[in-house]
Amino acid sequence: MRTLSKFEMLLMLIKKSAKNASLLKKNAPLSKKNTSLSQKNTPLPSENASDPRLPRYLQVRDDLLQRIALRSWAADEALPSEDKLAAEYEIAVGTMRKVLDALVTDGVVDRVRGRGTFVARAAERSSMLRFVRPRARAKNQLPTAQIRSMTTAIPPIDVADKLKLKPRDKALYLHRTRSFDDEIVLSEHIWLPLARFRKLQKYLKSNSPPFLYPIYETECDVLVSRAIDDLTAKPLNRANAAVFKLKTKTVAICVERLMLDHAGEPVEWRTSFVPAERFQYSAEIR
Repeated sequence: MRTLSKFEMLLMLIKKSAKNASLLKKNAPLSKKNTSLSQKNTPLPSENASDPRLPRYLQVRDDLLQRIALRSWAADEALPSEDKLAAEYEIAVGTMRKVLDALVTDGVVDRVRGRGTFVARAAERSSMLRFVRPRARAKNQLPTAQIRSMTTAIPPIDVADKLKLKPRDKALYLHRTRSFDDEIVLSEHIWLPLARFRKLQKYLKSNSPPFLYPIYETECDVLVSRAIDDLTAKPLNRANAAVFKLKTKTVAICVERLMLDHAGEPVEWRTSFVPAERFQYSAEIR
């Protein structure tokens, strides 16, 4: 083997140093001015960086989204001001406002006039009770929830696809009803990835909370962000009709819901039935 000359060895070192410097520059995080923010608010490592081919504001959006998903800020916690974030990412304030507008549209953050921008908590606005027509009852009356069955199983193929589960991955299945004054108004069939919701199974053996999304957060560290709902009118089959003590083929509204977390990952597939006479839906369109 030929011995390298000192000149050749020096040339190799120069090339290696130049290559390392190039890699460091390429993998630098999006945000460059971090000294003004606390350590918990520093950007993600380069391996989680956004696609550099995207427009700058989309890169910043993706970076902020990842930081929120990793709980750099807790639910209901305020993000730094637009000015501070713009300075951190070295972009114009108007561009940062565009970034935050996109996150508001995606349901990741909420804006409160005069107070700031906060990590969204979707539990209340995503409640299935918004599809139930209220009857005379005490204001803010909570429903009575009952877990009618709970098991772990390999879900149907279509459910596994929606939850992005592998062929042999198990899920937690719940059949739950909610009622007011002993009248059942909701019958819900819920599938959850077992890997993320093992603690929920133990919790529900001795508890029956009126709302599940806050429990997802406290027991399983899963913070829901956005719901995708699909509503159709369907006749109840015998099993579902029996839950409501209605005749088979009575028309009900079926709400199929895919719930996502802040990272955009599916965390719940839920099929809910509301008798047509108790159904309502209202929306503000601007």
